[in-house]
Amino acid sequence: MKFHLAFLLMGFTFTITQAIMVRELMVAFLGNELSIGLVLGCWLILEALGSIAMARFLLRFSSPLLYPSLQVLLALALPLSLLLAFSIRTILGVVPGQGLNLWAISLASFFILLPIGIIDGAMFTAASETFARYTGKGIPAIGQVYVLEAMGGIAGGILFTYLFSSLPSFRTVLVIVALNLISALSLSTGVGKKAWPLIIAILLVDLAFLSPGLEGALERFATGIQWRGYDLAFYGNSVYGNVAIVRLGEQYTLFSNGIPIITAPFPDLNFVQDLAHIPLLFVREPKRCLIVSGGAGGLIRELLKYPWERIDYAEIDPLLLKALRALRIPLAEEELGNPVVHVYYVDGRLLVREKALERNPPTYNLIIVNLPYPSTLQLNRFYTREFFSLARRILDKDGVLVLMAPGSLTYLSPAMRDLNFSLYSTLKETFPYVFAIPGDGVNLWLTSWGVNFEEIGVEELVKRAGERLLQDTIVQERYIRLRFEPARLSWFKGELAVSKSPPNTDLKPLGLLYGLSFWNEMFAPAFGKYFDLLSRLRFWHLASFILILTSILGLLIGLGKLKAPGIMPLVVASTGFGGMCYDLAIIFAFQIFYGYIYREIALLVAAFMAGLSLGGWFMSRRAEEGNEWNKIMAIEGGLVALWLSFPLLLLTIYRWGGAASTPLLLLLNALGGFMVGMEFPLASKVYSQGRKLSQAAGIMYGADLLGAFLGSVVFSVGLLPPLGLTGSCWIVALLKAGSFGLVILSVIRRENARQM
Repeated sequence: MKFHLAFLLMGFTFTITQAIMVRELMVAFLGNELSIGLVLGCWLILEALGSIAMARFLLRFSSPLLYPSLQVLLALALPLSLLLAFSIRTILGVVPGQGLNLWAISLASFFILLPIGIIDGAMFTAASETFARYTGKGIPAIGQVYVLEAMGGIAGGILFTYLFSSLPSFRTVLVIVALNLISALSLSTGVGKKAWPLIIAILLVDLAFLSPGLEGALERFATGIQWRGYDLAFYGNSVYGNVAIVRLGEQYTLFSNGIPIITAPFPDLNFVQDLAHIPLLFVREPKRCLIVSGGAGGLIRELLKYPWERIDYAEIDPLLLKALRALRIPLAEEELGNPVVHVYYVDGRLLVREKALERNPPTYNLIIVNLPYPSTLQLNRFYTREFFSLARRILDKDGVLVLMAPGSLTYLSPAMRDLNFSLYSTLKETFPYVFAIPGDGVNLWLTSWGVNFEEIGVEELVKRAGERLLQDTIVQERYIRLRFEPARLSWFKGELAVSKSPPNTDLKPLGLLYGLSFWNEMFAPAFGKYFDLLSRLRFWHLASFILILTSILGLLIGLGKLKAPGIMPLVVASTGFGGMCYDLAIIFAFQIFYGYIYREIALLVAAFMAGLSLGGWFMSRRAEEGNEWNKIMAIEGGLVALWLSFPLLLLTIYRWGGAASTPLLLLLNALGGFMVGMEFPLASKVYSQGRKLSQAAGIMYGADLLGAFLGSVVFSVGLLPPLGLTGSCWIVALLKAGSFGLVILSVIRRENARQM
């Protein structure tokens, strides 16, 4: 029984650990969800290295203390890796708000995960050897360990999502450390009592840090390193991400996943006055306003200079507002306490969606989206055609929607130009009237379905400003004439005319691509060129490559140069590639639709792993029944069909799933895992014919792992940004169709050879 619990604990431990590390590294990398693929890819490589190293070690040495020793090593490595995740920005000398390029993200992830990733792979191999010796069952014992680990992973995913995700990361890790040390004590009973004093000493230290007196000490130490040189006034996690507030004198800056969102009580006065008053020059009677993020800290104060009936306000992360109120910043209290202001503690896009789908939707004269440019999927959700369509439903006919993009009055770089033009083309698909006001650092984009901005002359705007007596603002006659100077507007239009960037949508987040390209253009020029090339990538480029590669392999099969069993590593590699892409596609889709993958990451990964293990178990029990080649063909065909229908299934769940959306996505992810898992036992059986079992198993495992690693990296930073979810799914479908065709060709060649 103690072995069963230990192997359940192994799956439980690594599912939760993986979720915690992904979360903390996302914060370190400014909430960039594409880093999830890079982190998982590093984990896969390290897991493989650990498994291989342990397999070789077991050829020379075996001991019943091996597995509990690895549990102790894990107990020591977990807090260290987590501390490195908190400290990586300080180690690299990166200031708050500054991102990292892809190379730095990959290297940082690899070295942070190095100890726990290797131990993860080593523990499974050691557990299989230990359990095989304990039960005397040999190979079947390995399958039991696999199932037990998967069951523990499922439990870990559920508990992390609904219990541990709200706790500080170090507290969760210390609980896991305690459980592993207790398990190590249990497993070493009778054979390793000499190690008990060391294990008990480590356990007592761990429990001390969980005690009321020292509880939170490690978290405070780690956040102190993470924000070294800054006075950290608030630090917390929500389902949407991490919120931190730093204080400099009397000034507060609020960060959401490392990105600065709000400054108070002394905001950038020129910016907030420009954002509040310039769009209102086009609104005749301000009555109702909706602010999506960045309202507190000055913007609401400027808006309250008008006779509003109601101002509704939501943030990208509701915890930002709760933190502001907890700190009792005078300006924020004044703004949020005004009876005209109604605060909604929900995600801004969710609020817009809820109001737009009401039977009688409320309408607003002004909607302000005060967010940074789309450098993450979470931010990109507020710059897509789907969001603008929702916003139009609640925008008054003579109302104005305003949002921002990076700008310059002297030179628009290629990425800045593409980002602005993509925003323009996206708005133009939803609204008849779109108007840009170029600025030095920030461009204001105004849009409406009833206000023709260009028909309202500067003289009329100056007149309206005078009537509103905006004496204590920068919006005076001279400033208005400067902002709407014809030569400046004409120059900006001419610059944008060069770009042909397409609209930005939920399932094809080109805004994210251009946002990342713009960031790299400024801070990492070498990667700026990569993203520039990526923006030129088209579906037919990759489709042509896959077709050519498949044709070459098909020719080799037809000529007899590639025998039927020999294609199995390629088939498994393509399935591993597709499986990882499938899992990431669900994760990214969840973030696009709902915005809080920060909490659900463990549950989604656990659902895929559950399907994977169940599929492997199911097919292992039926591997001897019927013709394995026919089964492989059926699975390959099913995978192609699944990938082709995948985008439609995602959209259907999002539009009609309602409260059942999350369970449906979990089921969809489990289904993908099940189909991927079914293929490996069959392909391994076919490939092992005429080969040593150990050699065949090693090659097939390596092919599967290599495919999954490539899938995690390529999908995150090569497919999703330029092709979107739909195009990426079709590319993987085409890849699997090629694999399917090669299997069919191999079967035909095999049958012809038999008849000769």
